[in-house]
Order: sequence, then C-alpha cells, then structure tokens
Amino acid sequence: MPTQSNKLVLGKGFEEERKGYRKEGAMAEAKRCLQCASPGCLKACPAGVDCRAFIKTIADGNTDGALEKINERNPFPCITGRVCPVRRQCEGNCALAKAGKAIDISGLERFAAEHGKAKEKKVALNGKKAAVVGSGPAGMAAAIELAEMGFKVKVFESEKNAGGIPFWGIPDYKLPKEIVEKEAKKMRERGVEFFLGKTVGKGTMLSDLQREFDAVVICTGEHGKLLGLKGEEIDGVLCWDSFLKKFNGSMETLKGKKAVIIGGGDTAMDCARVAARLGMETKVAYRKTREFMPCQKEERAAVEADGVSFDFLLSPVEFSGKERLERVRFQKIKIEKEQFIATQETTELPADFAVIAAGQEADRTVLNGTELYGKGIETHSAAIAGLERAFAAGDIVNEKKTVADCIASAKKAVEEIIGSAVA
Repeated sequence: MPTQSNKLVLGKGFEEERKGYRKEGAMAEAKRCLQCASPGCLKACPAGVDCRAFIKTIADGNTDGALEKINERNPFPCITGRVCPVRRQCEGNCALAKAGKAIDISGLERFAAEHGKAKEKKVALNGKKAAVVGSGPAGMAAAIELAEMGFKVKVFESEKNAGGIPFWGIPDYKLPKEIVEKEAKKMRERGVEFFLGKTVGKGTMLSDLQREFDAVVICTGEHGKLLGLKGEEIDGVLCWDSFLKKFNGSMETLKGKKAVIIGGGDTAMDCARVAARLGMETKVAYRKTREFMPCQKEERAAVEADGVSFDFLLSPVEFSGKERLERVRFQKIKIEKEQFIATQETTELPADFAVIAAGQEADRTVLNGTELYGKGIETHSAAIAGLERAFAAGDIVNEKKTVADCIASAKKAVEEIIGSAVA
C-alpha cells in the first residue's frame, strides 16, 4: 500500500495542512480500488459523483478524463476534495472501510482537480437571463450550470468576496481562500458576472430581479443564531459566522486571551482551532458528553492536538462583563436514567471571547417585501410557491448542509428551471 501524500500534519498557523498527491502516488492509490459492481461510494455521494469511474480513469493514467467525469456532477472538486465529510459519505461507504483501508477518494478527487485539464465548452447564449442570489456552494454551482445552459448569469452577493462559507467560513488550513477565488475567476471567464456587496432585500428587492430576469435562484444560505440569553449584546460575544469572518486566516495574535466555544459540531471545532491558532487559551463547552458530540471524530482529535480543552455537561445561561465580556455562566447538566437533566448548580468560565456555535437559521433577507418574509421557504421542489420565476437551492432549504448537498440542490433547481416555462 503506498504512502499517502495527503497525510495530515498539524501546525499552529493557517497554512494548508494537507498536501496533495503526485501522479505516481495517485495512480497507486487508485489501483487499490476494487471497482465494486454496486459501489457504496457512489450511492453515498450527495452530488452523485461516479467515484468508481473517475478512480479507474486515474488508475489508467488519464487525469484529464477523471476531471471530466467528476465535473459531470460536481463543478468544484478542488473544494469538495478538501472539505467534504467523507467518513460519513463516500469513504465511509467504501467496501474497504471496515478494514480501515478505505480508498482516499477525496484525495484523488483533489488530485484530478489540481492536475487535470477540463475541455473548454462552447456555449451559445439562449437569450435568457438568470439571477443568482448568494455565491456560496449552491449559488456558484447554480450559476455555472445556468451559464453552461446558455443563460446570461448575474450573481448578487452581500459580502465583499465571492464564495460564501467556503471563502470566509472554512478555515484556511483546510481550504485556502485562493482556491475559492480561482473558482470564482473561472466563472467570470465563462461570462458569469458578480455584483459584490449587494444585499438583495435591501435597496435592490427580489421583485426587481423577478421583473428583470427570466429566473431567480435564491441561495442565501444560513447564518449564526443567538441563544436568547442575557448578555449576548456584550462586546466579545459572537456567533460562529461573525467570528470566522473576523478571524479566519487572521494574522492577529491574541495570546493571553481566553475563548469559550459553545457547541459540539464541526463548526464549533473549526472555531476552536481558529481561536487556538490565534494564540487564545481555548475551551469547548458542550451540553452533553463526548460520545454525543455531532462533530467528526477526526475533527475533535485535531482540536485536542491543537491544545484545546473540553468541558462537558454545561449549558450556557448568561454572559457578563463591564465594558466587554469577562465571564460565561453555565448551568450544570447531570445524567439520570440515560437522560440529560438540568440541575440548579451553575459554574463560570472566564472568557474574553465567547463563540456561539450551537445553531443557525436561514438568511431570509432576500424575502423582504414578499408574503414569505418571516415565514421562510417550504418547498418539496426548487420552485418557490407564491413567487413567480423564483427557485431555491442550498442551505436555505437544505437540511443536510454539506457542500456536496448544496451542489446537488443547485442542480435540482437548474433542472427545474430548464424543464419549466422559463426556458
């Protein structure tokens, strides 16, 4: 079995940790694939990438062909090859996974993206125009799909950079910002226009886009959610999205500062590692026990390797401080008859920063001025009932919240647009 060249090497900065394959290593890894008759990896990929086929193509030495095969279902393998929770998806369902020797599918996908060359597609404009609201994974996927279908596409993004969470919310040591920037550049080269710093629902309204465009795809995703606790307005209390926008990849050093991360999912782990790499003394506070943490085990292990400590059976109740945050008060939880029960006992943790990474809610700003504002979008298809020529994709309607799920959701929206009267 070959030594895998993307072995994780932990560091304390923001340089990318994993290194990609060279061709010889990639081919050797690809040749381990059993080429199963009914591959579990394909069934477990939300985007529907034919893992077996592209791996075989790499094994045959055809990197360009492997990239073409991936791009049939996934336009951004450079991103998914770095951030997909593969233990829950393709690699976790590899026939070799039970023996602890699953094929490094994400590493091979990344190899194809970095070393393969896709054929240029000649696209004839169809005279139709489409607007995409939001430039996260779903928005970018919808935009490139529509552009390849002949639509003139304009993307409206409230942030100053394109890319959404992959740009500002995934730590640079996992996904460098320049990778996302390169994908946006490729899209511009294909004719997609970006309007950055433009929040639809403030100034420009959804109704304006409905009048101007043949189709509008809403991909505004989610943002952090406060817990409704006393003291959340104090300086130093941040939701996970605000924290990552401010500090992800930051050159700022915050040694001597104390950070408390509230939550137990992958996002909480990202925030904890970012805080630790800024030099903060970092604790993760979680309301249940270690085995109930929803984060991936390897993510938790990486957090511990970065020097972060964990306090379990704590539920936050109050943030306090004079001019800025000083303490977080928690209610202690006990286990009784296999149930987690709140006690009357409390404890406090000192903190200069408290990051709430225990929830999120859909960003519905785009719906301002419509009958759906404040109600959200409930749909079993991409088309939004009650909004003419409007479709939705990504985390605003998607419960699974992975990049691959967002790509699949965007493809569904585009398919419905093409199959509707719009096209």
